[in-house]
Amino acid sequence: MTARLTDHHFEKLVTDGYVIVHNYLPEAQRAEMAAAIRRVLKPWDEIKDESPEKKSDSYYFPYPEQCLNHAIIDEEAISFSKRWLATDRIHYRPGLAMVRYPGFRSGETKAHIDNGNNSLLPPSEKDLSYSQLIFWFYLEDVDADQAPTLMVKNSDGHDLSKAEPFAGPGGSVVIFHNWTWHAASSYNRKDGQRYVWKFAFGHADYYWEGVAHYTNVGKNPHFCEFIGSISARDRELFRFPPAGHPYYTKQTLQALEEQYPGWNTRGEYKA
Repeated sequence: MTARLTDHHFEKLVTDGYVIVHNYLPEAQRAEMAAAIRRVLKPWDEIKDESPEKKSDSYYFPYPEQCLNHAIIDEEAISFSKRWLATDRIHYRPGLAMVRYPGFRSGETKAHIDNGNNSLLPPSEKDLSYSQLIFWFYLEDVDADQAPTLMVKNSDGHDLSKAEPFAGPGGSVVIFHNWTWHAASSYNRKDGQRYVWKFAFGHADYYWEGVAHYTNVGKNPHFCEFIGSISARDRELFRFPPAGHPYYTKQTLQALEEQYPGWNTRGEYKA
């Protein structure tokens, strides 16, 4: 299978601070996720009469639609992030699904970076491995009048007049980091909506960063179903101890099975 993320994409991310990859998601996966996000966040046609004042909405991980949870475990995105962060030890940083509706206005649009609400440390000018890598997906087509995110190249500072609107077909992704200058834009169409689904990865050992955490969702039924269905290796992305860790005993494995049904179906954990 041809790699979807290549050296070219990596080099462009280094040079520009972001890279746009159109049609990244396979069509069958995109369609499944697009249908799922419409169940999580209603399309405009379903709310325009009952809630016409609503211009935006969001839903944070874990999702009730399991295809949205499982899509986080994207092997190419994981490998790309490990390369960017210069480590094999990475953790998921909480993502969300978001929708913009007709009438949404970005206000006085200003370029910004996401570091201030993601890290206690200011950006490093030399070591990019201290940043976090963000994957911002469109699950449906987004045109220039549907509030596309405005991305600014490193060489342009934070000059929005030179920004590139991230518009494109459903299944596209823009990859950037928390030091990349970008901005919201207004929804100027009278119909439709713009969905975004995103996740991010950061260095597992960097306790000073992370926009939010999810150790508070251990009993969330959507999270329990998701964690119970994935491998020991993939659970490490979500801050669980690796197989072989001394935490795992007969007692703890039994408790984990009760909390996350299917926990040791693969026989990866030994007491």
